[in-house]
Amino acid sequence: MQYLLFVDELREHAGWIAVAFLFFLAALMIRAPRMQSGFRRAAVRMLGSALFGLLVVLCLLGAAVSGDPPRQHIGFTSKAGARVALLSHSELRDAAATQVTVNGDCCFRRYVAYEYFGDGDDYVGATSIKWVDDHHLSVTYALDPSGLQKCHPQAGDVQVICNPQPEPEFHGTSNRR
Repeated sequence: MQYLLFVDELREHAGWIAVAFLFFLAALMIRAPRMQSGFRRAAVRMLGSALFGLLVVLCLLGAAVSGDPPRQHIGFTSKAGARVALLSHSELRDAAATQVTVNGDCCFRRYVAYEYFGDGDDYVGATSIKWVDDHHLSVTYALDPSGLQKCHPQAGDVQVICNPQPEPEFHGTSNRR
């Protein structure tokens, strides 16, 4: 379970890891430790400085524009303990995103069983995901025509049982006076 969370975080922050590597490369180019003084060293240092400046501008723009809220994760282990389904949910300002993934045969592979992105809510939570056995996963969700909603019947070698429900109606919660 911890490994799935680690890989999900790694995928989510892969861009920032690449930027950190490029910062390291720019610092190495600016220092140019094993180059002799001359035109080549000055050119490499200039390229390193330009790369560093470009990365600073891109990081500032990226930090200003991006503002995705953190994902909330809930793990579901099958009865025999051989399989794990990971429910990832994030609330945006005017939308919601949900994804249910299942680990594959190999430890690095995950398959998407259910995904949702829309301005409503799909009401998928801790009681919506159930393992029938190691090869059958049940996903219960509310239909929402306002967004992108897919339930894949097969996720790797796991069969997904999709249970769409009508959107819940809430009575007696009117704001009228």
